Amino acid sequence: MYEAGLQLHGHKCLAMPMEFRAGLATLEALDAGTIAGGRDVGTAAAFSRQIDLQELNFIYQGDRILDEQTGSQWDVFGRAVAGELAGARLDPVVSVNHFWFSWAAFKPETRINQP
Repeated sequence: MYEAGLQLHGHKCLAMPMEFRAGLATLEALDAGTIAGGRDVGTAAAFSRQIDLQELNFIYQGDRILDEQTGSQWDVFGRAVAGELAGARLDPVVSVNHFWFSWAAFKPETRINQP
């Protein structure tokens, strides 16, 4: 990984997942010379809200994700970490999470629907 950074953009980088170091455009998008120095741009994941035969509704309470049906606490990986459903896992669903500039560069035909 260390040498790959040198080959990609001319200097050596700290080790990190390759998808975060695709070149200078990625660094500029995060507004700093390092990932750690950049601003938090967030991320997302998508999961089915059905577990067994029960459909769950989720709320964000403080810094916790809870389901309204059982009050179980969930993490961002779709795992129940506390409560009645502790140990359960939600099934992931196909989703995409892109910066607009990168999506638009590869999919310029994308239509934007206004509400």
